[in-house]
Amino acid sequence: MLPAVLVFGLGLAVTVAPLTSTALDAAPDAQAGIASATNTVVARTAGLVAVAVLPAAAGISGDDYLRPAALLGGFHAAVVIAAIVCAAGGVLAALTLRTGTDRSEAPAPHEMSCALDAPPLRRGD
Repeated sequence: MLPAVLVFGLGLAVTVAPLTSTALDAAPDAQAGIASATNTVVARTAGLVAVAVLPAAAGISGDDYLRPAALLGGFHAAVVIAAIVCAAGGVLAALTLRTGTDRSEAPAPHEMSCALDAPPLRRGD
């Protein structure tokens, strides 16, 4: 199990930060909070669904912890299913997320103030 868990952890480390950054970059600056919240909700929901569905999809039953061979076989099936789903998610992200959104409606830098606790605001005359 250790090699599979190490590969999984490495995969998360390599993919989560860039994917999150790309998802947030795809939203306008004014919607950064909503984009971050949506990204977090989707990630947490997917994790919960995976924990609930993946063992059943791999054929792991509640009694398999008593039979190590059955648990190991189910674990191997779960890893393959998870790899396929992760690869499909990567392809979907590559096809649908875009960086460098059009920010032409954003105010020019000299029209903005620098706020430390909130998004930048336009300066009043």
